Amino acid sequence: MIERGISLRVLAADVHFDAGYLSKIRSGCRTPSAELVRKLDETLGAHGELIALASTARGRIDGPSSVERARPQPGVPNKEDDDMERRRLLQALAALGITASPAVEALQHIHGGVDRALGRSEDSQLDEWEETVAEYGYSYLLLPPQQLLRDLAVDLVAVQQITARRGDDRLFGSWCRVTSGLSLLMAKTLCNLGEPHMARQWWVTAQHAADSSGDTNLSLWVGEERLIHGLYEGRPVTVLLRKANETLELSAGTPCRGLAALHATRAQLLALEGRAPEAEANLRACEEISSALPASATDVRSVDGWAEDRVHYTAAWVHAYAGDRARLDTSVADALAILPADNPRTSTQLTLLRAAGHVRAGDVTEGVRLAHTVYEAQPREHRTTMVNSLARKVTQAVPARRRADPGVADYVELVGSGSRKSIA
Repeated sequence: MIERGISLRVLAADVHFDAGYLSKIRSGCRTPSAELVRKLDETLGAHGELIALASTARGRIDGPSSVERARPQPGVPNKEDDDMERRRLLQALAALGITASPAVEALQHIHGGVDRALGRSEDSQLDEWEETVAEYGYSYLLLPPQQLLRDLAVDLVAVQQITARRGDDRLFGSWCRVTSGLSLLMAKTLCNLGEPHMARQWWVTAQHAADSSGDTNLSLWVGEERLIHGLYEGRPVTVLLRKANETLELSAGTPCRGLAALHATRAQLLALEGRAPEAEANLRACEEISSALPASATDVRSVDGWAEDRVHYTAAWVHAYAGDRARLDTSVADALAILPADNPRTSTQLTLLRAAGHVRAGDVTEGVRLAHTVYEAQPREHRTTMVNSLARKVTQAVPARRRADPGVADYVELVGSGSRKSIA
């Protein structure tokens, strides 16, 4: 397609359509008519490309059945590779029972063509993409995981294409940060849906992009997030602890949210191993680093923030496995006092953690009752891998002689049925 640096008003005059209407199409709010697509194709010199894309989306615009593609040239991104990457990602979504509308895909291409015609560079979009990643940080805590998948997939395809075209220019690191952020969220979302194997490659992509960005904080953050999800997925604690130690050695002690989170993860892993003094030491290190973080890194409403509730959550975990019920209850109460009321999962996780701690301390009846109440009230779409893992830890803490108790048996049945969820 021929790229022209013309304004939206000039383009509107050329195709005899209102500039406001074109603006809504460019933002994805409106679908272009068949007549407008033909005029845009002719005016922008697309040689049938826009017509073919719109035809794919709507199935009723006359035009070529296929688009003649230019041969790849040295130094020019291969569009076939981009298309293959898009198809691979959409096939993965299809395997999850999530379909992406062809109209959305075609509209993305049309939107890109209009942007290029207006001379809007990819550099000017960087701030918007960074803001998009930040917004996902909020959505992640509020929306059901399955609802996030499709939006993340579409955005990842778009960013992948942009990053592939960047090469090694001055903004390559910034685009790598965006790619890492979106890939990290995709990995976490797939893990929440009980698909750790599908998430594996996204973890690798997120880590590679973070390392390529040169952002040590982000690299530590991605590494820690993968470890903490591995903990809830039941991966061997010794393996996770070894990886945590290796990551800590690479950090060079750089004080940042990633390092605070890494110490928190080590504290949880060591608590699982029964190494209470070492767990407490890592908890103190986490508290010390967290207290020195800038306000911009401590947003309690975002999964990208390392707020004080995370420290209290870690403390609750350590105290639960140490059998210190009083300190456990205090830590849970402190965390719940900070959490926003509309956070549907973290508060449930804290209550389940408290219930498991009470069961370990010998109060089986009250612990199971508390767990049953909060788990039953949790909407199915928010019973993520982390929630289900903590729910099972309550049953695992029940002594064998109490497993047949009516309340325990009912809870075991509830968790068994509630955690077998399909994402298809």
